[in-house]
Amino acid sequence: MKASSLSLLLALSLTSPLLAQTSAPLANVAEDFQERLDTATKQLSETRKQIEIEKVPLTKQLNELDDKIIEARKEYDRILRISDSRTLEITNLKAQIKGKEDQTSYISNLLDEFIRNFETRIHISEVQRYGKTITDKKNAANNGNLSAQDKLQARLDLLNLAMDRLEESVGGVIFDGSAVEGKSGVVSEGKFLVMGPLAFFAGNDGKHKGLADMRLNSNEPAILTLPEAMDPENIRTTIAASEGKLPIDSTRGSAFKVEETKMTTMDEIRKGGPVMWPIVIIGLVAMLVGVLKWLQLIRVKRPSYKQVTELLKHLDEGSPQKAEAVVKKIGGPVGKMLSATVKHYTDPASMMEESMFERVLDARTRLNSYIPFIKIAAAVEPLLGLLGTVTGMINTFKLITVFGTSDASTFSSGISEALITTEWGLITAIPCLLMAAYLARLARAAMDDMEKLGVRIMNHRNAKDASGGSAGSTPAPARPTPAPAAPESEPMGLRPITAPAV
Repeated sequence: MKASSLSLLLALSLTSPLLAQTSAPLANVAEDFQERLDTATKQLSETRKQIEIEKVPLTKQLNELDDKIIEARKEYDRILRISDSRTLEITNLKAQIKGKEDQTSYISNLLDEFIRNFETRIHISEVQRYGKTITDKKNAANNGNLSAQDKLQARLDLLNLAMDRLEESVGGVIFDGSAVEGKSGVVSEGKFLVMGPLAFFAGNDGKHKGLADMRLNSNEPAILTLPEAMDPENIRTTIAASEGKLPIDSTRGSAFKVEETKMTTMDEIRKGGPVMWPIVIIGLVAMLVGVLKWLQLIRVKRPSYKQVTELLKHLDEGSPQKAEAVVKKIGGPVGKMLSATVKHYTDPASMMEESMFERVLDARTRLNSYIPFIKIAAAVEPLLGLLGTVTGMINTFKLITVFGTSDASTFSSGISEALITTEWGLITAIPCLLMAAYLARLARAAMDDMEKLGVRIMNHRNAKDASGGSAGSTPAPARPTPAPAAPESEPMGLRPITAPAV
């Protein structure tokens, strides 16, 4: 505005001569302009003074503002550096937090696994003492409404509980509880003594005492009664006095469990079902018959070479009474054949041979009797066992259909029937088979000895007939008809004997 006023004054000063020449009325205008110029000049002077007055503080204020801007920029740079540093620290902290979270999760998983193992490894009697605490802490550890710290603390509480239990069990700990008597199933209240892996129980009534152990399909500890030789009364006195001697089972109850699985013969017969009875009866009858048959066969006497020579000598000398005396000493089926020999020695050779052959046939029938029954029993017993297996499996599938497979004890009876019948079928069949083979061999040996003896006697008779009788012997009566000659294809002597096929 001041610059424009100066320009206006200059313009008026330049144009004023021109205006003076033009006309007089312009004089007033010049004066007016002069006044205005003076006024403008005065205003300009005042304005400049004002500018000079205001310039210093403004400059000072500008400098102060510049200083503030510089300081603000420095502060900004400092804050920016701090921000970058804090951002890096936050990133590092997040990484550390993530690592700590992973570590906490890993520790929590380890503690969960420890708790699961701890649950399964505590003694069945300790469930009554720690069961509720373990359940509560597990529920707290899995509660989504609790913080991670509270969940971890619940797991650590269980860890501390396990450590305290370990320290207590080393020296032994006594606590109240209840147990089930193994055989009667009576629940008895009393006290437990847990020492290491072993647990003992003594009832308040003083009757039930022994080892405490787990029983299949039962959530209550069972009392395993110890034999009197182990002095089970010491358990009650030790629990009452908190000191004393205790019977130790190094198998931790396994010996009792193995003993319980053992079955007597009558238990197996009862579990085998209805098929077991014919298996047992046929097996017993076959064994009894085999023993009697063995006694019969071992009592069959074989004449010695000296006895046979003496018998033939008496026959050649014509002394049938002495020959009969020798035959009576021998006895049995061989004695019967020799008795027929003595009776028909003076008869034609063919008649004596037929008489001896008749006795051999009779002896063969007697010696082989009842052996086929034993062989039949040996063949039938496995079939009966297989029948029991089939019926047992049928009963097993019926029970599975009704009760399902969750509890193995419900269908164990059918499996027992299936396996026990097969076992006993083989147990009875194998001895019967071996006995039948042995008895058949004994009978075959007796028959072979009789045939050999018959051949010897017939050879002696034929030789005697061919030589016309030995010296000093009584001549045999004349034969009205000669004996028919034997076929050329068969030698003289007893005809071959074949055992019946079974």
